Amino acid sequence: MGLSQFGSIPILQTGLSPIPAIIKAMKELKKYFLRTYGCAANEKDSQDIKNTLDKLGFLETRKFGDADIVILNSCSVRQAAEDKIYGVGLNLKKGSTLPPAGGGLNPNRIKPLVILTGCMVGSATGERKRYELSYLQKKIPWVDYFLSPSQTKEIPNILLKEGFISAIPVSQTIPFPFDGATSAYINISTGCDNFCSFCVVPYARGPEISHTKKEIVDEVKKLANKGFSEITLLGQNVNSWGLSAKEKSKLRAGSSHKLPFAQLLREIHKITEVKKISFLSSNPFDFTKDLIQTLKLPKMSRYIHIAVQSGDDTILKKMNRRHTAKEFINLIKKIRKTVPEIEIGTDLIVGFPGETEEQFINTVKMCQKLKFNVAYISMYSERLGTIAQKLYKNDVPLKEKRKRHRFLTGVVAMSRHCEACPERSEGTRRSNLNKIASPSRKLGIAMTR
Repeated sequence: MGLSQFGSIPILQTGLSPIPAIIKAMKELKKYFLRTYGCAANEKDSQDIKNTLDKLGFLETRKFGDADIVILNSCSVRQAAEDKIYGVGLNLKKGSTLPPAGGGLNPNRIKPLVILTGCMVGSATGERKRYELSYLQKKIPWVDYFLSPSQTKEIPNILLKEGFISAIPVSQTIPFPFDGATSAYINISTGCDNFCSFCVVPYARGPEISHTKKEIVDEVKKLANKGFSEITLLGQNVNSWGLSAKEKSKLRAGSSHKLPFAQLLREIHKITEVKKISFLSSNPFDFTKDLIQTLKLPKMSRYIHIAVQSGDDTILKKMNRRHTAKEFINLIKKIRKTVPEIEIGTDLIVGFPGETEEQFINTVKMCQKLKFNVAYISMYSERLGTIAQKLYKNDVPLKEKRKRHRFLTGVVAMSRHCEACPERSEGTRRSNLNKIASPSRKLGIAMTR
């Protein structure tokens, strides 16, 4: 007879089957439901939150209605992302589930403790807030605590205050989970200073702050020693890691400037246990020749994501993007010349304020020319407090945005299909692209190559 540990609950072992005791222990454990919306940065933050709660002895549940604690890690990049959070309140009022989590709310259970974090809260706190916290509190009064991304370390203190735990462990070292997974995220910087006119990130995540090289390399080594052989470096703009504000403003796509980030990649590449290196997110305007050369390293991922947003220079300028369409095209050509087998993804916005059909077609032509392997296409969504919301009228009708979104999605798909069939003649490729161009008549667009 002896004791074993299940979470924070000791289980008496008697030689009989321990299953009933384990089931009883599981029922006694406090449960949390964690839902993540948005980008890889939020995924990384949620992993840290999960690690903290697991260490404190909580049990994760996939059933919203079974949770004692609900943590929502929000995205604010588009209105649709925020609407998902507002919808949770409706579910709480109705006593229904949070789709598609499954499981119903227990009618005998009091309302769970609800914590909202992520970019919706980040946009209401700090020096760069887009709106007041009171705005959120009025819209979602069912939330008990609002934490910016940098405040999630306070979760243990909140749980102590609310009586969910009796003490906070002295050691705050969070163990890295390893359940057979081989890939891990590492933050190399937080925040952003680019202020693209449509974007919430500089407000939600604050000023750009780089972690030190020692911190990053030490964490990579620690993860690698625990079995994580694929590392993804995260930042809102990884290219500018380690640069001063003055240095960042001078960089241009394809320049000869030596980047600290390129040197960091080379340093991590030397770590024997690391087998693959990726990074997100990357902008074109500070993607220098030095960084292009690192893509040839054997351990570097053969997929890279570089957001272009538009193929029209007037729209790019209104977006406050520090690159032209031609500079972006030349950059992609240099990357493909350096690493011919590389796959390239991008982000695109249609229906930006004032975007004409001609300007939209410039984006279409770019996509036809570059044949992206992946393209995340979104319709412009006006975000309260951003430069675009303050300066420009959201004047492209939703119906028109949907047409352009549908049209560009088809162009990207067909361009990718044509590129995947090298045996086809240029004439056949042109014919296929003309087929996808047929909806342009409905849009009043003259398609040319």
